[in-house]
Amino acid sequence: MKVSNKTGLILLGLGALALYKYTKLTDEEKDELKEKAKKFYDDNINPLIKNALGLVDDVGEAVEQHGSIK
Repeated sequence: MKVSNKTGLILLGLGALALYKYTKLTDEEKDELKEKAKKFYDDNINPLIKNALGLVDDVGEAVEQHGSIK
């Protein structure tokens, strides 16, 4: 996948802006953001992918949560 120079610069700028905004957050805001990210991760990441990454202790638990692969 080839990314043009403009796209690369835009992504770099967005990353820099995100980092700047994050450094300006208070500790409470950072904790709230981390909780939101964890909730999003838990709700939207497939348990089988979590297992592949080694984030689930029991493979059976991951399959039970999501169901078998079809």
